[in-house]
Amino acid sequence: MASFEQGGEREVTYWIARAHWGCGIATRALRLALAELPTRPLHARAAADNAASIRVLTNCGFVVCDTDRGFASARGAEIDEVLLRLDA
Repeated sequence: MASFEQGGEREVTYWIARAHWGCGIATRALRLALAELPTRPLHARAAADNAASIRVLTNCGFVVCDTDRGFASARGAEIDEVLLRLDA
């Protein structure tokens, strides 16, 4: 889990090892991090084809607000992204 400022907006990000996908760890970790990070709004990005990551974010209260294209280091390519925002 990480939180950083980019372009004047506070973002959150996370990564979890594949062996732990689908266990609810990312959702629990994000909820704990959000409780410690009072800044709102918060922003997040997810690969448009990563339904599980989008679900983690929406389960934690984030709402899809836009789309974009960005470079994904893990994929070594530019990808379609979903932009999400948490206001409360």
